[in-house]
Amino acid sequence: MGNKGQYRGMGDRFFSPLLDLPMRVGSMEGMSRLRGRARECWICCWERREALLALALGLWLFGFWAAQDGWHHRRALILLVPFLLFGMDRMLAVARTVRWLWAVTLLVGWQTLSRVWGEPPLVPAGGTGDSVWVVILGVALVVVGRRGALAVCLIGGLAVLGAAVTAYSLWVFYGDPAHDLAIDRFRNVLVYSEGLNPVLTGMLCSSAAVAAGWFALRSSGWKTGLLWTAVLVVLVFGLMASQSRGAMLGFVVGFGALLLFEWRSCHIALVPMVLSVAVYFIAVQGGNAAGELIERGSTGRLAIYQWFLDRLSGLEFLTGRGFGTLSEIPEEELGWLVHHPHSSYLTQLVLGGLVGMGLLLLVLFWSIRDSLRLGALGQSLWAPVLACGLGSLLFDGAEIFSLHSVPRLEFLLVVVPACLLAGQASARLPSPGKALGTEDKTRAPEQTTA
Repeated sequence: MGNKGQYRGMGDRFFSPLLDLPMRVGSMEGMSRLRGRARECWICCWERREALLALALGLWLFGFWAAQDGWHHRRALILLVPFLLFGMDRMLAVARTVRWLWAVTLLVGWQTLSRVWGEPPLVPAGGTGDSVWVVILGVALVVVGRRGALAVCLIGGLAVLGAAVTAYSLWVFYGDPAHDLAIDRFRNVLVYSEGLNPVLTGMLCSSAAVAAGWFALRSSGWKTGLLWTAVLVVLVFGLMASQSRGAMLGFVVGFGALLLFEWRSCHIALVPMVLSVAVYFIAVQGGNAAGELIERGSTGRLAIYQWFLDRLSGLEFLTGRGFGTLSEIPEEELGWLVHHPHSSYLTQLVLGGLVGMGLLLLVLFWSIRDSLRLGALGQSLWAPVLACGLGSLLFDGAEIFSLHSVPRLEFLLVVVPACLLAGQASARLPSPGKALGTEDKTRAPEQTTA
């Protein structure tokens, strides 16, 4: 029965009166046919409103791969409003029952409150509108997450579309005579202009590659297996070409979490992954490429972290500078302009203080716990994808629960999988009143293929 029985009858209770309203028409017979078709169409859409919501969310989330302008990407949220309204009954239900969402609301509420003592001029991150949209999208994603097949298809669809964008970008970027694979770091040409931004491109590729690895392991049939192997190879090659060490760290952490649950069949994904890495190093004469990765050192990260930590003290250490405060380092301080602290966790500490950091850790550890419990039940997709996002943001990124961060990717890398797995956890894990070993016999079987 899953979550279906929980909402049974809700549609009839609210919408049957609307469908049964009497109408004054000239030709009752003709209008009866029109009314019947309209009724059938309405009922069909109503019964599939979760799938429509998942499709709309997926298309908007694809904007992280394809939208060059974050301003236009955020304005496209207005296109989601009809689908959000259509699924409002589901959203209200999960908002009342999923306690993880309460913790998220506390977190974004603190972020908004902290703007009171922020130093103007304030940027939109953590603003009221930003926080409201984060909560709304989070609730909608939890609704999709409660339907396991929809959540899995959402992640898989983004991975396939991401591989298509990566393949196109590789073709365009290195097809240009001005770019050399051994010298120039790869970037997503749909999003980032010349010279920017191989780090974020690598993060996109690493997250999608971990998901593709899971699908490759779980695919049934040689055709789907071949498809996911190709997707994995393209994404891993894009990750390597970006030369982003933070993204590589996230990939290693995510793939390690995947092997924790799928070690018996790990060779299915390991072989194409190793081959893709080998092809990259052969193409760029591997020794030089590996040497350059090491020679880059910390790329100023340690100096950046030290600068911010040295300036945190007293009440500011407890409450933070306030979200919306510019977290930049002037060029005269370190010799170059730093736009953000280059660590999502340090950003949270600087802007939200110990209180904000504590709330963030509460939300994240809650998600990690649920992902491990779901993995023990055979749903091993969520722990690797979440671990990849958390690992990637260790040495880069800014505000996680915001749509206005400078890198823009934190929501896709962490919040999306966390919300989807929260939905799955609320539908499939025992409630606090049940013993942990109790199984719900009405749960639907796990979706294992795209």
